Order: sequence, then C-alpha cells, then structure tokens
Amino acid sequence: MKLTDTVMSVKTYLIPRSIAERVLVVGPQHQNYQGGIGYLIHIYSQYFEAFKFVTTHKLVRSKTALILYFLRQYSEFVGKLSKDSKIRIVHIHGSSYGSFYRKLVLFLTSKYLFGQKVIYHMNGSEFATFYQESNPVRRKLIRFMVENVDVVLCLSKSWERFFKQNFHAKRVEILYNIVDHRHVPKKVWQKKPGEVLKVLFLGAIGPRKGVFDLLDVISQNRSLFQGQLQLIIGGNGETEQLENYIREHQLEQIVAFEGWVVGQHKARLLTDCHLFVLPSYSEGVPFAILEAMSYGLPILSTPVGGTAEVVREGENGFLVQPGDKAALFHYLKKFLNEPALLERMGRESGRICRSYRPETVLPQLLRIYESILN
Repeated sequence: MKLTDTVMSVKTYLIPRSIAERVLVVGPQHQNYQGGIGYLIHIYSQYFEAFKFVTTHKLVRSKTALILYFLRQYSEFVGKLSKDSKIRIVHIHGSSYGSFYRKLVLFLTSKYLFGQKVIYHMNGSEFATFYQESNPVRRKLIRFMVENVDVVLCLSKSWERFFKQNFHAKRVEILYNIVDHRHVPKKVWQKKPGEVLKVLFLGAIGPRKGVFDLLDVISQNRSLFQGQLQLIIGGNGETEQLENYIREHQLEQIVAFEGWVVGQHKARLLTDCHLFVLPSYSEGVPFAILEAMSYGLPILSTPVGGTAEVVREGENGFLVQPGDKAALFHYLKKFLNEPALLERMGRESGRICRSYRPETVLPQLLRIYESILN
C-alpha cells in the first residue's frame, strides 16, 4: 500500500457546549496515553466543545506512587464538583481490578455526596473474569456499583448480554468504541507476487493478547516464513521477555519489535503493512483492530468479547479460537498463498469501520446525555 493523500482535519464539535459543560469525564490520562481507554478519551476531547476532565490513573513506578497520585487527583475531582455548579453528569471510564476500586470511590462521592447522575463506561476486557472470580464481598461491591449507576455503557452486544444476565442495572446501553479516521490516508494496494507479507501486531506485550502464541507459530515454521513474511510488533508490557524470545529463537530476520508506537510512527506501520493479527484471550472491542480496519487491513483474530461483531468471518478477516496455533498457521499461510484476499478483505474492513466513526457514535452518546439530563 502507499499513501496517496491525507484526509484533512475539520473542527466539528459533536457534543455541543450546552451539553458538554454539564459533563465531567473521568479516566486515565489522555495526553501521552498508553492504552485503549486513554485513546478513547483523547478522541472524545476533540469532539466535546467544552471538555471537563479529571485523570485518575497514569503509569507510575510503584503502587505507593499510584495511590498518592490518585489521592491528589481525587482532591481535584472533589474540587471540581464543589465549585462547578454546571456539572450534572459524571462519566466514569472503568476497567477491572485496581481500576474498579478507584472508580467505586468516585461513584460513591459523585452520587451520594454530590447528587450527580453517573455513567459507568465499562471498557475492561477482563471484567467478566474479575466479577466471576471475586469473593462474596467484592461481588457485592461490584453489584452495588453496577446496579446503582444511572447508565452502564458497554462496548458490544455480547457485553450487553453479560450485564443484563448478571446484574439488575437500571439501564444498559451499547456504545461502540470510536476510531478517528480524520488523518487516515487513502491507499492503493500494490502487493506484488513474491513480495514479503508484512504482518502487524499492536497491543500489550503479554499472554492476554496472544503475541507469544503468534511468535511460537513463526518460530515453529521459520523455514517457511523466512523471506516470505515479516512480523512487526508494537506495544508495551513484557518487552524484555519478548526481546529474549526473539533472540533465543533467532527470529531477528523475521520479527521486528518497534516498542511503543504512536502518532506518525504508528500511522506509517498501519499504512505499510498488509495484515493485522491480534490472537487475544480476552477483549472488549479492541481499538487496535478498529484502527487497523480504518487503514484498510484484513484482520486475523479471536472471537472474544465483541471482536466477532467487527471481524466478520470470511468477509474482512478470520477468527480462530484463543491458543489455536494450528489455525493461526493455517490462515497466515492462506494469506501468503492468496494475496487477493488481502485487498478484498481490506476493503471490507474499511466499509465496516464506518459504523465506528465519531460522527456515527457520538450522536448516540449525546442522546444518552440528553436523556439523563431530561
């Protein structure tokens, strides 16, 4: 693929000031974000005419530093609710484990100390496991929060079923994740017979995203893939283990680790690669997949969380069961042998992804805000 021209950014506010100034958004930092929720909030900030925000989490070196940071930000949170009489909705972006406890404190403060309406926007891919493996006390805390917020926002139909089957929430709404397409280049396909297939993985480095399964497949079939396929990995997490694996299995000629990628670096990788692979064990609806689809890439992933709602089997990609390395190998080889699939499925990815653009999703959020305020 090559870059032919770039979509220009047009400043259009989809959440007008009259509504936006009544909403306080809470979540991880969205400047210099390193994660899907931060990316989502960053996009929101571009489309809210007035964006009121308090960050509650950032990457720090220790748990003590994280607790101290949260306490400082909690003070800012209370200050905003005390001083800003326009705020009527607290929109909390949440996840699992430590995130849940932080958001529980914010929920209790918002609803019972300040009388705010509360939206709990569940982005955590492991929330079902977190709930099901909790002891009775933590289960009660989770149930109390989920069943007493005004709206639970979830990412897909499968997550909607989970919340409706396990809780008596007041209101559950699906709100799709957003992919911001404003800077996505238009592309033409130029993969020629015999050209190296460039495969891209973007995500947290660790077992949950399945990157080591992918590496096992590459390693076990190195003689086939050598000179035919290049795997490019971008992400953070267990990077030392990743680099050790590449070195110990002598994959330096096939696998390139780019570190954490953002901005133009990420855009270049998405533009240059032919196929996106994310063999995860758990997901919500992965931003990485949506972003890859917006760049016209076919997807090879797993049917976990809401992934099967965006990756349609045989249309814009293929889905394999988590941990099924034989199936991963089968479809990598299929894309190698049938390059026409790349263009056909890539075009379909771009078409499907239109449903996840800000101008489609944010009007739904606006209606939710308006219904709460009214």
